[in-house]
Amino acid sequence: MMKKIAAVFAAAVIICLSCVSVFAAGLNASEQSVLANMNTPANMNGNSVYVPASYLNQAESYFNTIDMTSEQAGEINGYINSGRSFLEGTGKSSMKELTPEQVKTIMSYANSAAAVLNLNAAGDESGSKIMNSDGEVVIDDSGNVIKATGGADYSLTVALCSVFAVMLAGCTAFTLARKRSLQYEDVR
Repeated sequence: MMKKIAAVFAAAVIICLSCVSVFAAGLNASEQSVLANMNTPANMNGNSVYVPASYLNQAESYFNTIDMTSEQAGEINGYINSGRSFLEGTGKSSMKELTPEQVKTIMSYANSAAAVLNLNAAGDESGSKIMNSDGEVVIDDSGNVIKATGGADYSLTVALCSVFAVMLAGCTAFTLARKRSLQYEDVR
């Protein structure tokens, strides 16, 4: 009887887990190369200057919603490399030291890279953002990670799986204890 109950719970757990939707297929090699290039620091007068982690997270979330080609990645990486070279050649030690004209130059590289994916970069000394053709912000400098579309809320599914797993473990423990007790009785 306990084997049947355990089998039912095991089947319930398997059914529950198979109902969980998978979020995006992940990043392709092109998207990974752009993220890796974005994560390469610029050496500004001896200081390593990185793209903020929130930008990288938001870019990754956005990349999960598209399928970037290797040609697009090559073009974007070219603009990133040019922007990094420009920053390193300014003689400044940080982004805050850039002149308004230098910020415009960096924004032109960012806008060119964004345009490859039909996006638009806008910004100045006070901040920046990247928007899609509908004007929706896909990356901003607020520090808020913009959630990718198409994701699933796993909280209920995880809770149900946890309950089933605990019940399955309890049934298994009870079955093993019952078997051991029956074996002990046979020995007497």
